[in-house]
Amino acid sequence: MMDDAVQIGRLVCSIQGRDSGRFYLVVGMEGESRVLLADGEGRKVENPKRKNVRHLKFYGAIAGEIAEKFQNGKRITDTDVRKELKYLVENLQCPF
Repeated sequence: MMDDAVQIGRLVCSIQGRDSGRFYLVVGMEGESRVLLADGEGRKVENPKRKNVRHLKFYGAIAGEIAEKFQNGKRITDTDVRKELKYLVENLQCPF
């Protein structure tokens, strides 16, 4: 397991399941092998998607505002997630 890759605010893309090809931000962790994901639209912060880390592609991009809010104990909103996700995906330098 890549513990350094699993970080609040990290950009991920689903590679397995019905949501394959969708981008999310990590908004929480659940044990060693599962993360909680949100995109601010279909998957809200209040009801995040549980996903096995093996079913995700991790990108180097991290949503700074979300990581900062998490560290400061502030509430992460769906608006924050949508804004950061849109910015990160638009500026993604990696091929899909």
